[in-house]
Amino acid sequence: MKQTFLRILIFFLLGITAFGQELPPIKAFTSKDYQAGNQNWGITQDAQKNMYFANNEGLVHFDGNNWRLHPSPNKTVMRSVLAVNGRIYAGYYMEFGYWSRDANGALSYTSISESLSENLIEDEQFWSIQQVDDFILFQSLDRVYVYNTQSEATKVVNTTGIFKMFREGNTFYFQDNLLDFYELEQDQAQKSTDLPDFNSDRIVALFPSNTGSLLLSQTTGFFRLTPEGYEAWPTALDDLADDLRVYCAIQLQNGNYAVGTVADGLIILDPQGQLVSHYYQSRGLSNNTVLALMEDVDANLWAGLDNGINVLNLQAPIEIFTDANGLIGSVYATVEHQGLLYLGTNQGLFYKTVDADEPFKRIEGTNGQVWGLTVIDDSLFCAHDDGTMIIDQATARLLSDHSGTWTFLQLEDDPSKILVGNYQGLSLLDKSSGSWQFKAPLDGFKYSSRFVFADTDGAFWINHEYKGVFKLELDIDALSVRSFVRDTSLALGKNSGIVRYKDQLIYATEQGVFTKNAGQGFVKDSLLSAAYNSENEYITGQLDTDLEENLWLFGSNYIKLFGPSSFGRYIVMNNIALSSDYRNQAIGYETVSNLNSGKHILSTTSGYLLLDIDEFLPRENEVFFSSGTLTNKRGESAPLSFTESSFKPNANSLHITLNTPIYYTYLSKQFRYRLVGFRDNWSAWSESNVISYENLPAGSYTLEAQSRVGLNPSSNTASFQFEIEKQWYASNMAITLYVLFGLFLLVFINEMYRRYYRRQQLKLQRESERQLEVELLNIDKERIAMEKSNLERDMATKNQELAVATMGMARKNEVLQGIKKDLDKIDENDDGEALSRVKKIIENNLNDANDWELFKKAFNNVDKDFIKELKKKYPKLTPNDLKLCTYLRLNLSSKEIAPLLNISVRSVEISRYRLRKKMGLPTGVNLVDHILSI
Repeated sequence: MKQTFLRILIFFLLGITAFGQELPPIKAFTSKDYQAGNQNWGITQDAQKNMYFANNEGLVHFDGNNWRLHPSPNKTVMRSVLAVNGRIYAGYYMEFGYWSRDANGALSYTSISESLSENLIEDEQFWSIQQVDDFILFQSLDRVYVYNTQSEATKVVNTTGIFKMFREGNTFYFQDNLLDFYELEQDQAQKSTDLPDFNSDRIVALFPSNTGSLLLSQTTGFFRLTPEGYEAWPTALDDLADDLRVYCAIQLQNGNYAVGTVADGLIILDPQGQLVSHYYQSRGLSNNTVLALMEDVDANLWAGLDNGINVLNLQAPIEIFTDANGLIGSVYATVEHQGLLYLGTNQGLFYKTVDADEPFKRIEGTNGQVWGLTVIDDSLFCAHDDGTMIIDQATARLLSDHSGTWTFLQLEDDPSKILVGNYQGLSLLDKSSGSWQFKAPLDGFKYSSRFVFADTDGAFWINHEYKGVFKLELDIDALSVRSFVRDTSLALGKNSGIVRYKDQLIYATEQGVFTKNAGQGFVKDSLLSAAYNSENEYITGQLDTDLEENLWLFGSNYIKLFGPSSFGRYIVMNNIALSSDYRNQAIGYETVSNLNSGKHILSTTSGYLLLDIDEFLPRENEVFFSSGTLTNKRGESAPLSFTESSFKPNANSLHITLNTPIYYTYLSKQFRYRLVGFRDNWSAWSESNVISYENLPAGSYTLEAQSRVGLNPSSNTASFQFEIEKQWYASNMAITLYVLFGLFLLVFINEMYRRYYRRQQLKLQRESERQLEVELLNIDKERIAMEKSNLERDMATKNQELAVATMGMARKNEVLQGIKKDLDKIDENDDGEALSRVKKIIENNLNDANDWELFKKAFNNVDKDFIKELKKKYPKLTPNDLKLCTYLRLNLSSKEIAPLLNISVRSVEISRYRLRKKMGLPTGVNLVDHILSI
């Protein structure tokens, strides 16, 4: 039983945590963000809107974009900080002084306490810094040190102890250890005549009031000073907790009181003491212990916490409800009806009383996905994954479980009927006997119908993201779709949407926004399409309308509201600078609805946003160069001074950070820049505040930068003119030397050219002579070539003669041998003498030396040195051997040689064998090849 009670209690506490009141935008900075200690004891802002925090580890500086830690000069905790006239006064443990900017814009520390004529008290810490006229007051728990900024002299005011010091007008008060009030007069502490002793509690803050000073005590709440003394001023603090302990408090510009506590977070009271809001760790604040409070010039409230820093945009036109524990889920539909606020989510339908700080409760029977909420004739209809429901306060009645329901459309010509778009097409609700009932589904169209609208022509239009936009003709009485056709002029589009706005249908997709008037087709609207330009990129074509007849288009970088003009065209009514990342809406399911308070509510994936669209005003901002470094070609970096205008040629890489000291956390910051003289075009808008240029060439440049907060550009253009010096070889002196050297070089070159031309004349002359010689040589070559040609012709002729002679001899000898053979066959008895005489004649002709001499002469004409070389090399060769060698030289076969030598082929082979032996040729050497090689 006890465990069950604990579980119920835990669930209830989680419910309170998840379902709290809407909160303003709150940005939490952790020690990891600002790279310093957890605790932050003091906060101040300078004239340039830079924020400074007294941190455990030193001075923390925030310029809106960049955090920097300036460590404590004596490595101790920093307790107090105050920005005055360009100086940041700081109080530490056993040390106080001020930070100021040097020529490079960097903060450097100057100690005041070191110049004191007397020593500080042991363990003295400086908890508060105040300023009046030319004096800065440093307050510890024992003394007040008054520093004159003109004479730089410091006077010491001793006290009997100080809990906190307060300022009212130009008078400073404090409460001592006995709880008596003192005031500072002429560098002395004396009992206050304005504030009587308050002995019941320590006072944390003192506020001026038209009805008397208000004092806030540490544990007993507010008190008002009256002529009769102090009287309790009842406020909401009295009811919050019995052990409430206040640590700090300030009065805001709007008159409200901000109270920081030790364990109960931050409490905001109105001027009448009523509770405005309460922030603690489970409701926006990142820590329950508030050590310091400060309101900046833009009415943002800063809280220095025991662990971190928070900034609250209390005056923002936006409030946020976040389901931190996921008990509600992603919100798809919202509506205010009969004093209740309904949220349709992926986990069911939830409700609570409007403006009540109470948890949302789920309506029984609605568990599951809710797609839409529509009020028709003062009845609330719920489009649910389970079907169609009608909601009555905190109860739900299921009208139909036919498919899942998307949307509802009341028929204009018969208000007693409602067309229902569902997963499988259309169905009909009918009001009979005073209550709504499910009639039946409509036949003839089975496509999912998430968007259903009627035009003034009597047709119905349905958008299906993946199948297109359909025009339907309905027969309501017959419960059927007579016909439907897809409009092919409209492209299909993921996350596309269609809505009826007044008498127009408007269809939006990535290709643009298209409008349809009565009796016409869809045409592209240039003005509405321009809402999705390069700076507001298309993410969804989902459209919605509100009760003020505004058309909402949800872009990537902001929301555009359009309204009709007197000429029937659309005009931009408002630009809401909320990016899609900040809105955190379900893409393609963006919805907006009106609240009776005049605000609008947008659904998100973790809750909803409340918008006061009339308060989304342009926010003035300025852009500054925050810091920079110069890097040389060796990769060495040094701080960049924006007061310098000339840099060495090797230090030509710049890295500069920009800042815009605006702390509206719900608005995006973007920057752009250009370097005139290098690239004159502006860069694209980007959230990055870092400018980098590498290896800039020598020259003069002007770096310009602009910022944009939300949609409002900066009122200034930050400008920095500088020059990258030329290398030594490109300096003016070097150029003068180059000119002198160039003149000398011209004279030298002229002389060289004169000499060159003289040499060229001689060269041409020699070239002409050489050319003449070449021509003569060519003539000789032609003559020699002609002679060679003649010799070759003669050689060919002689070769021909040799061949003819050889063949003639061979032929003659063959004939004679044939005749001789024939004669040998004739009987010698017939005429022996005559036959012998004929044979002798034939024999003489076969061995005719004249034939050989004739052949030898012809052969020598062709190869005159062969026989001479042959005799020289082989002197033992006989004439017949020489003949055989000659015939072999002519590459004649044994058969061809036989008749020339008048011997048989066998004898030729024998002669060849003998010749090889005489020449001493080895077996592997060919005789003919050897003879040819001689």
